[in-house]
Amino acid sequence: MPSPFRFLAGIAALSLSTTALAQTYDLPIIFIDTKAKCLNKDVSEKIPATMRVLDGATNSVADSANGTPYDIGIKVRGQSSALFPKPGYSVEVRDATGEGIDVSMLGLPPSDDWVFHGPYVDKSMMRNSLAHWLFRQAGRYSPRTKHFDLYINGVYRGVYVLIEKIKRGKYRVDVSKLKDTDISGDDVTGGYIWAFDKTGTNTGGAGTDDINNEGFSTSDGLNVILHYPKKEKIQREQEEYLKKYLNDLEALYKNGGNGNGYENYVDLGSAVDYVLHQEITNNADSYWCSFFLHKPKDSKGGKVTLGPPWDFNLAMSNGTQPDNGNNGGNNWNMWGGNNGFGSTSVEGWQIENSQKSGQNNGWFNMGGSSLKAPNWLIQMWKDSNYQNELKKRWAELRSGVWHTKTMDAYLDSMKTYLKNAADRNFKRWPNLGQASGQNDTDPEPMKYCNQTSGGYGMAMGGYNADTWDGEVEHLRKKMKERMAWMDQQLGFTEPANPIVTEPVIHIPDWQNDSKKGDGPQINRRSDFSRLSPTNYFTVNGGYLEIQTDLGGVFALIDLNGTVLYKTRIPKGSTTLKIPGNATNKHWIATLNGKMLSR
Repeated sequence: MPSPFRFLAGIAALSLSTTALAQTYDLPIIFIDTKAKCLNKDVSEKIPATMRVLDGATNSVADSANGTPYDIGIKVRGQSSALFPKPGYSVEVRDATGEGIDVSMLGLPPSDDWVFHGPYVDKSMMRNSLAHWLFRQAGRYSPRTKHFDLYINGVYRGVYVLIEKIKRGKYRVDVSKLKDTDISGDDVTGGYIWAFDKTGTNTGGAGTDDINNEGFSTSDGLNVILHYPKKEKIQREQEEYLKKYLNDLEALYKNGGNGNGYENYVDLGSAVDYVLHQEITNNADSYWCSFFLHKPKDSKGGKVTLGPPWDFNLAMSNGTQPDNGNNGGNNWNMWGGNNGFGSTSVEGWQIENSQKSGQNNGWFNMGGSSLKAPNWLIQMWKDSNYQNELKKRWAELRSGVWHTKTMDAYLDSMKTYLKNAADRNFKRWPNLGQASGQNDTDPEPMKYCNQTSGGYGMAMGGYNADTWDGEVEHLRKKMKERMAWMDQQLGFTEPANPIVTEPVIHIPDWQNDSKKGDGPQINRRSDFSRLSPTNYFTVNGGYLEIQTDLGGVFALIDLNGTVLYKTRIPKGSTTLKIPGNATNKHWIATLNGKMLSR
């Protein structure tokens, strides 16, 4: 298909070395040309640049001029991570007039905004990919990822991860589009996307900005960073509606309230899956920053839905040990028992961390707003009904799509896929076996920029194996130890083999999907937190109500792997009476051998 983009000439003339030109890579290669403009953390607005993408089975640097061309805007992204010598970047694909335009990147569904994640303190280079895969395994949307090699201005920058940016869209967070005129009735009730996070998320202020520039504070003093609509586009009535909704939720636990009715405000299934995901990944940032949520219209579910998840650099036991000399002597006790940056221990619930509850006035306490976990979520955690649902869901996930052997298969495939790429990356960034973090020296500094410094200069990654394989195996070991600890706490015993290894998903087909909706226009109850919104089931009394655009073999399988019931169902809606041998038993619903989500 002809490119719709105006491409500025010059990438073919990049000063690539003779050695680089001889390189053939087994990952896609992306080439960025900033046209002699500086690209570092001090550049606050996206600068215009050009990009070429090579995405064949193998890719040669010498073929850079043959890559698919795009005009883009690009800037360094992140806050603390912006001070890494290998930072991440925010990229917007643009048309000839400078407006964003949706394109498919490396086979992922089209959008104009993308994140180039630079794994630096995560030396496995797969923590974010693994975390998002786990959430998708649970049947919920999480940003898709692709690894690639990056060149900027002719200089190799190492292995990066293309990640879908969390934003509203048919193939991302599929909440309704809000028009300026949607200011009353059902229209004003959704969709919204926000994050509980540090101020400066959208401006680069790293916790120093006025919350009113990006969102608002709730009655409990939580920072609501608006992602859709953005602060500058949201209507007064829309912001007031969302603020009142969140304040009403918080009020359930004030003035002696016991939270009765929280399930009328919060989607319980998403609150269970999200918390289990944050806990299994042992995410140091969980619940108090990079915490995304969304809300569809009341007519389409209407409740606060937790997720998608984000930011796992310091998760999965990737934490510094303050007393081992790796953090320059800074004893940052911001994660309770996990001293230092990141999660070092495999024990302890992140949601029970006293600092995240605000008992120590939270973190980044500014202008009356603090980084802390929502009190309503902490109190839900203590509720017996919530705990029952949590334990049931844990058993379902760990019996199948989160089984140890399922994770092993994923990690093994990633090790094979990234082996050669890891060799290239750690020749470029020789930081194996040593502490790594802010203001480390770049062996090949960015072109067109003066060297800058700033921040605390603390190390932020842990373990420090001498080999990439050692880092990956440490990740695997710590994940298994975390799973085993959670099994013990939640009263579960993992079966010898997984019952089911994959979820039913909706595979985006952006070339053929109708513009009016995903696939066949079936009667669906919109739950936009699902990865497959056209394939799910609900339990209604003694009946199963199944919705599918696939059809096929539907089965109920108990946690021992025994098939309790099997039948063939058509596309569309099907209602089945729960068979007697499945009544009052714990089972997993499957469609064509894959887990079907509730």
